[in-house]
Amino acid sequence: MKNIPSIRYLLKLIVGAASISAFSASAGMTVYPMETAVGETGSAQIRVMSQDDKVQFIRITVKKITEPGTKNEKEIPAGVADQSALVVTPQKLALTPGGERIVRLVSLFPPTKEATWRVYFESVSEEVFDGHSQTSEPVHSSADVGVSVVWGALIHVAPVNPWVSLKYKPASDVIINEGTVRVPIKEFGTCTSGNNCVWKTLKATIYPGTEVHLPKMILTAGKTYRIKYFDWIKNSNQEIELPATQVK
Repeated sequence: MKNIPSIRYLLKLIVGAASISAFSASAGMTVYPMETAVGETGSAQIRVMSQDDKVQFIRITVKKITEPGTKNEKEIPAGVADQSALVVTPQKLALTPGGERIVRLVSLFPPTKEATWRVYFESVSEEVFDGHSQTSEPVHSSADVGVSVVWGALIHVAPVNPWVSLKYKPASDVIINEGTVRVPIKEFGTCTSGNNCVWKTLKATIYPGTEVHLPKMILTAGKTYRIKYFDWIKNSNQEIELPATQVK
């Protein structure tokens, strides 16, 4: 199963190649954090900081990630008609040398299931920034010809009613998430009675409506199974039981 990394950014090499030192010079800005969540408050923010000695014109675009954490994962442009769309403001900004700007993320209508988005920050020419050109024109210095850096921040948006429901699929060694929020699994426990459990490390993140395979783990009737996971909305570690009726 493919999982979305906790920190991930997109580097586009437009033409040719460049040295590490030239690439470092081309970065020009820092985006922080690279992964954040819009929780129960309905809002979050990202800092964009200049590392350049020139004014930078930053264009911001938003894409929704469909089927996250699966082999069918893909990104699509944010739909205007989607009421649960992530609102990002401003959508473009001028970044002064050594300056810093705040970009705000707002979820006006929380989704029914946790939604995942990618917010891209790209340095473009002043003409593109002002809308005089429809073609993307990344800005480079003479020292880093052919290199354009695009930062992509991962955004998780909490659902209107967060709840966790994990179930075991018989004869397939698979756990499916039937809840409304992603479940970052930390450990898998086999229990004989009460809290008498043998725990094994199991690192996986299951998004709503997706599943994860349990390698070399065979569930049998008569035993109880539990999952330890991190609840990102409550910011705490939790446990949940896999219903015994699902084991055959």
